Amino acid sequence: MKKILALIMALAMVFCLAACGGNGDKDETTTAPAGETVANAEGTEAAPVDGTEAASGDTTDVSGDASTEASTEADASENDPANDAPATGDLTKAQFVALLNAETAKIAKSGSYSLNRNCTYIRNLDVGKNTDRLNDLIKTIDKNSDLNSVVGGFLGIGTKTANLPKNKADVDSDYIIKATSLRESDLATFSGSNGVYKFTLADAKNPKKTGATPFSRFTNDFITHEEVVTSIAEFTPLIKVSSSTVNYTKIQGEVTVKDGKITNISYSYTFDAALTLKLVVTINGNGAAKTTNTYSNIKY
Repeated sequence: MKKILALIMALAMVFCLAACGGNGDKDETTTAPAGETVANAEGTEAAPVDGTEAASGDTTDVSGDASTEASTEADASENDPANDAPATGDLTKAQFVALLNAETAKIAKSGSYSLNRNCTYIRNLDVGKNTDRLNDLIKTIDKNSDLNSVVGGFLGIGTKTANLPKNKADVDSDYIIKATSLRESDLATFSGSNGVYKFTLADAKNPKKTGATPFSRFTNDFITHEEVVTSIAEFTPLIKVSSSTVNYTKIQGEVTVKDGKITNISYSYTFDAALTLKLVVTINGNGAAKTTNTYSNIKY
């Protein structure tokens, strides 16, 4: 009797195992014969088992997969400069440059503001032993002028205050706010706190007003060789300018932003100028100066 019961139980286990053959542990691997495809219950090709790596170069594309879309959106968000603002609410360098370019374009077109510009000699223009000769010549044209005042005139020496656009006709066009075209890489240093942004620009040697340098993309407040030649010629045709070199250094800017609008812009720089003049003989001269300029009460 016990032998019969044992036989019946053994047969039952065999049938049970046969019925459950497709539900073995995951550690078990079933290898399909070459050329055959393992199909699932619906008759479609089965997905690879866990641990199977895609062939090199293959890309797994799960269309509509929520986790993939979320990951893509997160990556896009991380790469968007608009989302790079610090927790304090201050702008990043990229955001600041974009705002500065956009807002100065509006100000240049229809803004009003106060101008306070000052340029003073650090080192008066020196042409050595020819200084007296040149000063004597200049005084025959204008007794109240001398070398420093004449050359200083086109170098921008002096103080200028005005309210724009009311006094626009009285202000050199190079001194008004320019629609900037700065690039993020133009800002050699940058910092921002509580809506006040400070930056520096690279030195500029003989810049042109074509926007080819960071300095000229920020302002037109500098002199070019052509302007030097024209200014001297307008004063007296007796003095010829053979060459001029002006180096602009320590270029610093500061911009105040409130509620997305610019309220103040200021900048400063130093420059040294070297001139070669012709007055019967060749005369070499040099000097240096510092310029500061502030645009305040900006409204637009």
